[in-house]
Amino acid sequence: MNSYTFFRQDTGSGNFPPPPPASFNQPPSSGYSTPPPPPPPGMSGGSASSNAIIVLVLGILSYIMCPVILAIAAWIMGNNELKAIDSGQSPEAGRMLANIGKWLGIVNIILSVLALILFIILFSLGMMGSMLNSIQ
Repeated sequence: MNSYTFFRQDTGSGNFPPPPPASFNQPPSSGYSTPPPPPPPGMSGGSASSNAIIVLVLGILSYIMCPVILAIAAWIMGNNELKAIDSGQSPEAGRMLANIGKWLGIVNIILSVLALILFIILFSLGMMGSMLNSIQ
């Protein structure tokens, strides 16, 4: 039976071969580095603020649980975050997330109001049908 011992891989001892040298997979350098490519149009560098991410999460969660409460929160926080982005207090990268979250909240509120109106209409029709059956 072979006995195997495990050591740190980067030392080259044990059952693992040593790693290749750092310049193994890199092309020869000409002395200067190229700058990273610019971000795609409409997107700025950096990351979105945590408030923009929270707005998007609230907008999505409003379709799963607590529709009206989370939708209103997404709408209000989305408006506040967009104002903060416009005034320069938050990074521009969060604009799309805040807009999507805000509009998810607005659409959810509209759908909730339409569902409530439909429920009231169906309930009243059911009550009228019940009253007509009791008269006959």
